[in-house]
Amino acid sequence: MRINRVFSIKRKIQSNGFSLIEVLITLLIVSFGLLGMAALVVSGARSNNIAYYRSVASKQTEDIADRMRANIAGVSAGAYDALSANIPSSVDCVATTCSPAQIATYDHALWNTANARLLPGGVGTVNGNQAAGYSITLMWTEKEMADDPNPKPICPGGVENTQCFVTRFAP
Repeated sequence: MRINRVFSIKRKIQSNGFSLIEVLITLLIVSFGLLGMAALVVSGARSNNIAYYRSVASKQTEDIADRMRANIAGVSAGAYDALSANIPSSVDCVATTCSPAQIATYDHALWNTANARLLPGGVGTVNGNQAAGYSITLMWTEKEMADDPNPKPICPGGVENTQCFVTRFAP
């Protein structure tokens, strides 16, 4: 009887130790799973941010194209042929009457002000003419691109660490 009791105590001790190891292994597996889930959430948020910037860029190119369509006299006069990335000073064409060239400058100023406000480091250019069509380019910096140790030129002109959205447009 005494021997049976000793064996039963040993079995309980061994069984309890084995359960503790199972619990530790389970915790380890669950923690790796939670780390993987956290990485997925971070990756999803980053992708969502990139998609948001591209959506804004698309809407901004549509904005300048619509402004050009609304000012065909300015397009015909060549006022939109070479809009640079800077923000020009202009008169307020909402408060006063403006010529087609002044409207083009006003459109350029409003458009690049909005680009700078909506996109990080956002600037836009328009190049071309009425006969050949226009190329609208929006450039901005994404955080992920700034961390790249080997930057690659992506935009026209070889600007490093800059994302571009280019649209062809014919009024």
